[in-house]
Amino acid sequence: MKPRSSGITIAIDTGVGLHAIQDLASVAGPHCDYAKIAWGSALITDNLAQKIESYRRVGIDPLLGGTLFEYCYARGRVDRLLAFCREQPIHIEISDGVVEIPRRDKLRWIEAFAAIGHVFSEVGGKIAPTGGEWTQLVREELSAGAAKIVLEGREIGPTGGEIRGDLIAELVEEFELETLVFEALERYQQVWLIRELGPNVNLANIRIPDVLMVETLRQGLKEQTLVAATADAP
Repeated sequence: MKPRSSGITIAIDTGVGLHAIQDLASVAGPHCDYAKIAWGSALITDNLAQKIESYRRVGIDPLLGGTLFEYCYARGRVDRLLAFCREQPIHIEISDGVVEIPRRDKLRWIEAFAAIGHVFSEVGGKIAPTGGEWTQLVREELSAGAAKIVLEGREIGPTGGEIRGDLIAELVEEFELETLVFEALERYQQVWLIRELGPNVNLANIRIPDVLMVETLRQGLKEQTLVAATADAP
């Protein structure tokens, strides 16, 4: 039952209309916790206020994408973004996957946005951390106030590449699973994460039409996870 701290699903809204939000809610609303308004698309979405309200009305929390934060940082407008998030209020993803953001600045803004909503802080992207750097970055961002740490999908398992099980195991050993969110746009990522980490793994960047399918994977109602679920049954 929502709100959940684990087993959350974050859908990615790449430009759907208000009717699509109603369709999502009518079919899979209980299984979708957040909807991320992708990239910086919030800046050019004509009905942004209506979209935000529509998500709230059906019990799905809207979330601004990390690229929006980077866009505002590069243009010296983060104060305006902070004011917008305070007025709404609305949750936000904070990333530094494209724009060069000094470490102290990222931590300072995590703290500022965390005072008014949930911060999903993304690690990985432009300069991939190595070795123990991952755990240090995650620890710092949680200490700054991030509600969850988002692991960039390309770092978990790039398209056509293998899942980085060693990295995932290192992070899961150091941190509570509920504090980590794994971007998993692709089916093979979703299946691997659910099989290896269990149905309560937090997943992000799920296409809106795939929300119900991901829930069937969690519950062992689809072939890729049916055997594991049956083995666990009493």
